[in-house]
Amino acid sequence: MTAIKIHGMQPSTFTRTVRMACHEKGIDYELIQTPPGDGVRALNPFGKIPAITHGDFVLYESAAILRYLDRSFAGPKLWPDEARAAALVDQWVAAISDSLLHSAQFYMATRFKLLTFPPGMAQKFFDRTREILPAFERQLGATRFLAGEGVSAADLSFAPIFAYFPDVPELKALADTMPNCQRWAGEIAQRSSFKMTEPAFKPQLAA
Repeated sequence: MTAIKIHGMQPSTFTRTVRMACHEKGIDYELIQTPPGDGVRALNPFGKIPAITHGDFVLYESAAILRYLDRSFAGPKLWPDEARAAALVDQWVAAISDSLLHSAQFYMATRFKLLTFPPGMAQKFFDRTREILPAFERQLGATRFLAGEGVSAADLSFAPIFAYFPDVPELKALADTMPNCQRWAGEIAQRSSFKMTEPAFKPQLAA
């Protein structure tokens, strides 16, 4: 019997984060293609994906889901046991879910016509991305992975977003100036969790 059911969409970055976590930890799962909005509202009152079901247990918000998977299943740890090391993972997961979401991911949403924002917001999202990404570049110049020397929930949160940068010319140009991010992305791309969750279809740039 499949242990976990993930309700989300292949192209969704946060859905991919949860799927990558399952692969990293060796957790059997089923992906149930579920779009955001009314289709998932019975599981998540905010209408966002992903959500998971584990028996009769329902959980949403990707960071909470990753924490649950890490605490409930054997396999490589996504958070270290030591308090300060774990706090650094939390710090980067939060930065991705806040600062990177409200810059790079929202900019992608405008370029793929997935969301509509008031005029001028796309440029603000891009400008904010240019401010935010150097922090990731500096960190990955200091450590092999985002929160230390081993893969953690922080990397699984960042990887699906950064994977879309090459699909948007101006984001690709920005990423190309970040050699540490590129080195990290190349290493992450070799992991089976990344390869096994490559979306079969992706949103296309608006004309």
